[in-house]
Amino acid sequence: MGSIIAGLIVTILFLVVIGLVFVYDTVAWGLVLYKFWGWFVLPVFVTLPVITFVQALGLMFFIGLFKSHFVGENLKDEYKKNTWGTSVAALISPWVALFFGWLAYVIWLA
Repeated sequence: MGSIIAGLIVTILFLVVIGLVFVYDTVAWGLVLYKFWGWFVLPVFVTLPVITFVQALGLMFFIGLFKSHFVGENLKDEYKKNTWGTSVAALISPWVALFFGWLAYVIWLA
């Protein structure tokens, strides 16, 4: 009985963590899209509407439907072992993109 409850708790925690990662990814890339839209798209295409942050989140959900979900089944084992590096890169990549986008905006457009 105790092992069933422990397994259920682990499963629920796993699903909660996966959900939080999904929300974090969408919100982070939604912020990047929101800022890039204002910095780079609107100055070029002046007739496009300004989007809100919530609309940027919706666009990221929509774009997520078409993103590749390749997990690398055909990769050699020595390339699969570095899971922490891949996870950290996935967590910081929106902020790196935002930083370099901001840098380009400040240098060339502002």
